[in-house]
Amino acid sequence: MHTIEPPDIWQHLDPLFRDRLRDLRAPDEYARVYDAPSHLRAMDVEGIDIGVLYGTHGRHVQMDDDLDPAFADALARAHNDWTRAFCDVDPARLRFAAQVTFHDVDFAVAEAHRAVESLGAVAIIGNPNPIAGRHLHDPYFEPLWNAIESLDVPIGFHPTGVWSLRDNIARRFLDHANAAIIGTAAHNPIEVMLGFASLALGGVLEGHPRLRCLFLEGTCGWLPWWLGRLDQTWELYGADGDIALSMKPSAYFARQCFVSTEPDERELAHVVRAIGDSTIVFATDYPHSDGLYPKAVDTFFAQGALDDASLRNILWNNAARLYPWL
Repeated sequence: MHTIEPPDIWQHLDPLFRDRLRDLRAPDEYARVYDAPSHLRAMDVEGIDIGVLYGTHGRHVQMDDDLDPAFADALARAHNDWTRAFCDVDPARLRFAAQVTFHDVDFAVAEAHRAVESLGAVAIIGNPNPIAGRHLHDPYFEPLWNAIESLDVPIGFHPTGVWSLRDNIARRFLDHANAAIIGTAAHNPIEVMLGFASLALGGVLEGHPRLRCLFLEGTCGWLPWWLGRLDQTWELYGADGDIALSMKPSAYFARQCFVSTEPDERELAHVVRAIGDSTIVFATDYPHSDGLYPKAVDTFFAQGALDDASLRNILWNNAARLYPWL
């Protein structure tokens, strides 16, 4: 699930940075409707016991390659403080993933520790595409992977910044006809595919075997083909690579990765047949405009393509392994 943060989220911002707020585009006023009680009512309607919340505006403001790292960190801290208060309305049912800035790894490590150890965050939010030119397997991020691994929480890679980041697949179509449609279709799946490739073939998962990674809102239909493609490429050329890997990419995914499925994803049954159901979790995307509330769960069941054991894994067991702090 998501939060849609109101403009007053930035009351939590460090006073040293409040004069920069004019540079941020505030969310629409309708965001005030999406408070914690309305989330809980929506969860009751859908039959959802626990929601792990990923931000909206609090993530978008990080998606600027040239953002001052200290300001980016202050924004992340303010967002996490606000979200902690949001979850306090019902902390047994509302849990959250914490924002950290990828502009400065020391700030990111410190905020990951604060958010998990002091605020109770159950995950860290990551962005799959490069920020400020650094890919996920850049050695610069090693301290962050160490920290998240030691905190025993997952990192959820959720694409955003469609037009604002310089290295983004959707920017290829800017100023061309139907750029928004093409970019929207391509952005999330392709960015999470490349994010996983960076982590697997770039040696991050090899070096951090206890790091749990979740790839969100990019569907799961790409997974069997992409794992097969990466495995084949590694088998052909891996011996000549810069980084030695002990396993093929699909083995890293099976060992420590998860992917979310959409309520209406028609490819889900094919994915389960191809690679099994042990790495798939369910996501609603509530309350974003492309979500299916109040029929997200009903839509998922209406597909009728999975047996009870697979449904139990996707709707409960896998998430319980992914988020053991729940």
